[in-house]
Amino acid sequence: MREWHRAYRQEYGAWYAGLNYPGQQRAYEKRRRQEKGHWRQLYPERAAAYDARRRALVEQARTTETFAPIDVHTRDDWTCKLCLLPIDPEIAWPDPMSPSVDHVTPLSRGGAHAMHNVQSAHLGCNSSKGDRVLVDTVMALAVQAHAR
Repeated sequence: MREWHRAYRQEYGAWYAGLNYPGQQRAYEKRRRQEKGHWRQLYPERAAAYDARRRALVEQARTTETFAPIDVHTRDDWTCKLCLLPIDPEIAWPDPMSPSVDHVTPLSRGGAHAMHNVQSAHLGCNSSKGDRVLVDTVMALAVQAHAR
């Protein structure tokens, strides 16, 4: 591999810029969007269906019950219900160990935005869980948390 890099440098006068890939990818995506347009403009039917599905999920999740995240964390004694480690209220977002509210049954799967369907979680644990149901992910998250 070193020989290849040396040969590349001799031929082109500079080292191979493979480390600049993310910047090149962003530039490509920007050019592509300018040339072809946004997917919403290219596929208006698909965009309308996506918007309708999202509106239905949000409308279904609405309840008359309102609560603050602090109420959830206080109820759960500042313990992450996914990895069972304590949550430090002093840690701020976007730290993976910052507090967040997790929906036991995700909104995308028909869950309600209500106190009986939310629990305390670390931001990292909640992000790792994604839109899966707790039973599918609790063991994997516990193993990850103990490895930290």
